[in-house]
Amino acid sequence: MTQSQIEALLGRPLTTIEVTNIELYLDIANERLEELICTSITAGVGERVYESRDGYSTVFTDIFTSLVSVKDKDGNTIDPSNYSVRQWDKRNGSWYNSIVFDEMFYDNTEITIDAIWGFTPTGSPAVSTVPSDLKLLVAQLFALVSSMSKSNGNVKSKKIEDFSITFSDNTVYDQFVIDNQATILKYSLCGITNVRSGEPDWRY
Repeated sequence: MTQSQIEALLGRPLTTIEVTNIELYLDIANERLEELICTSITAGVGERVYESRDGYSTVFTDIFTSLVSVKDKDGNTIDPSNYSVRQWDKRNGSWYNSIVFDEMFYDNTEITIDAIWGFTPTGSPAVSTVPSDLKLLVAQLFALVSSMSKSNGNVKSKKIEDFSITFSDNTVYDQFVIDNQATILKYSLCGITNVRSGEPDWRY
């Protein structure tokens, strides 16, 4: 994202320190987002390897916008008529995070997927395809990285004479997660069992 986009999402101008460190803070914000949703949104192209789940027909993947091919563990291309791409249970969407096969798997086996990963910019000039709600999360994480401040979650209350203050049980980061739970769950694969993050397949 650009400086002007971050400022628009945060509703304030960036500080001098934020402008100076914008790339670093954005990198950290994106890393934290991917940790929160347990999947990669990094743009890229090429093959990545995933593992099927015994007794399931769905292979969950990193987010992709376009599928090139799917290969089995022996490197054979699987006929596209034998599977369909999905955004959860939706067949149509601007992005996808799974492939549903016609038949379930009876063991854990490697599946190689060639796709356009993440939210690769399209058009000329290139236009970002990152959904607005994810942009907002990144901008808010950017602000958290910048602030480097956390509330004291170990202090329930403190009183000095007639003055008292009560601290939240949650840190600033924890509160961010709570406040944005709906958006995080929309993209998160953290609740999916037996999911192995995609890695580039260097065999081909």
